[in-house]
Amino acid sequence: MLQQWISVHGWIGIIAYVLLFVIASLFLFPGSVLVIAGGIVFGTFYGTIISLFAATLSSSLSFLLARYLGRSWLLQRFSGNKKFEQIEQGIQHYGVDFLIFTRLIPLFPYNIQNYAYGLTGIPFWRYCMISCLTILPGTFIFTLMASELAENGVTLEVTMKLVLCGVVLFVLTQITRRVFSKRFAK
Repeated sequence: MLQQWISVHGWIGIIAYVLLFVIASLFLFPGSVLVIAGGIVFGTFYGTIISLFAATLSSSLSFLLARYLGRSWLLQRFSGNKKFEQIEQGIQHYGVDFLIFTRLIPLFPYNIQNYAYGLTGIPFWRYCMISCLTILPGTFIFTLMASELAENGVTLEVTMKLVLCGVVLFVLTQITRRVFSKRFAK
């Protein structure tokens, strides 16, 4: 039904999806659910592009809200919050490498990261660029899996693709973890 509505309304459907994604993310709704919906509705290619745009836009807005509008409230509210403190310490000690690490291996929920990074000294455009590039692999894989299941149902071929995607994500996570654990151990 949603696919039909979007195909009838074209750009309005895409804009509605992006707005829904942004609003949901600002209120800490998991973006992965929306990326999966994007894969089902838009297919792998367009779903990846539209979801990546929406995720980058929402993370940028959360970052800016934290940095310029809600900074004092967030600092007061989350002062002593272990996750926020870990992100701040990670940026202080490891700089941008910590941002790359936490985006590739989500130790903290992305939406919390978006606000937390707004409270750090990381430059806005660097944050946006790194966030966009590092969420691309996961966005593509979630979109691909959702699109394949929506188009073909559960078949042996789809199951093999899902297993392969899971293995690729696992391997990427392990490589990233090892590279950064060596770097952070120094």
